[in-house]
Amino acid sequence: MLVVGGGIVGAATAYFLAQEGVRATIVDEHPPAWGASGRNPGYVWTHTRAEGVQMELALAGRRLYDDLIEPLDDFEFRPSGGMIYFFEDEHDLFPRFVAGRRAAGLPVELLDGDAARAACPILPADVAGATFNPMDAHLEPTKLTQALARGAERSGATVRQQKVLGLRMDGGRCVGVDTDDGPIDADRVVVAAGSWSADILASIGLRLPIVPMRLQMVLTAPMEQRFDPILYGPTAVKQYALTKDLPGYEEEEFLHPLEAIFPGLAMLELVAQRTDGRILLGCPMDFVGMNDQPTVGGLALTCGIIGDHLPSLRDLPIERVWAGLLPQTPDALPVLGPVDGVEGLVLATGHVFGVAAGPMSGKLIAQHLTGATPALDLAPFRYERPQIADAVEDFGHW
Repeated sequence: MLVVGGGIVGAATAYFLAQEGVRATIVDEHPPAWGASGRNPGYVWTHTRAEGVQMELALAGRRLYDDLIEPLDDFEFRPSGGMIYFFEDEHDLFPRFVAGRRAAGLPVELLDGDAARAACPILPADVAGATFNPMDAHLEPTKLTQALARGAERSGATVRQQKVLGLRMDGGRCVGVDTDDGPIDADRVVVAAGSWSADILASIGLRLPIVPMRLQMVLTAPMEQRFDPILYGPTAVKQYALTKDLPGYEEEEFLHPLEAIFPGLAMLELVAQRTDGRILLGCPMDFVGMNDQPTVGGLALTCGIIGDHLPSLRDLPIERVWAGLLPQTPDALPVLGPVDGVEGLVLATGHVFGVAAGPMSGKLIAQHLTGATPALDLAPFRYERPQIADAVEDFGHW
């Protein structure tokens, strides 16, 4: 069994295969977690997942983490809960948001300003309140990915650092890959290469409508004051259809003045504290192809908006700035399962919320490959679903 991609999904696929006695080989140009799996904020975020299969996958992924803590090396998992803080101008929308989230099955609460500050002491005096979801959690994604890869290796998997140039076919069957160090044969191939999956599949004429979404992150020096919940801020609200569709939603209430200065950057305002005290700040997002470089505009937007909303963070020194590429599909769902007409090929890619869904996706793929009934029906995630097929027809847009 060959798994193309050393991110969360690929490492999880190899790990769960190994638990069933199937030895897999992970092949990637870079070490595990080099790409988006090591460059995201580590949010296991169910708070704003769309009702239906997206929510089902995220919640199944969240529950799976409880089973991974013991067998894997430490990946700094914290069942911290998550908050969306807001100010007076945005206050009216959130009772409707909480009612909708509770109807969707999440135990979300609405906190007033005093309760929000008690739960998260870095929030300022003028915060009007926050939503709180105890199902959200935080982890260190590089450590998670590497822990999955090491766990797979301990059970017989191997990791090969080679660049995959394309898939190898024999008739209508995928029989391996070509790499920069020669071919690798395999009875079945799992493509779990995130934003690089489309190019790999194009080698056999298969079109996959994934576009890379660049997100930018800032890491500060450690902060002595501690806070536990992971945070979204008000500018993040406009990134989700489930909030934009609420009665009374007004876009301008969730726009920060700085956003007008940097058109093309969408701000997903988030803040989280790592176990070592360092603070993650993010994250402006845009679509610039395979460009994973952080920008002056991204840094300015991140620090400007968060510095305005959370004054207690303004004086923290900045230690690192980076960017990563998340694979965005037309419906924000991953592509999981076999491909009609291509024997031996399985897809496990397109995870725009891969920390929440990645390990569960790997488990589902391993169940499929070993003949077990997957814990979730793969039909809504298949390559042949209408949302993917329609986008393939209009592939020039993607």
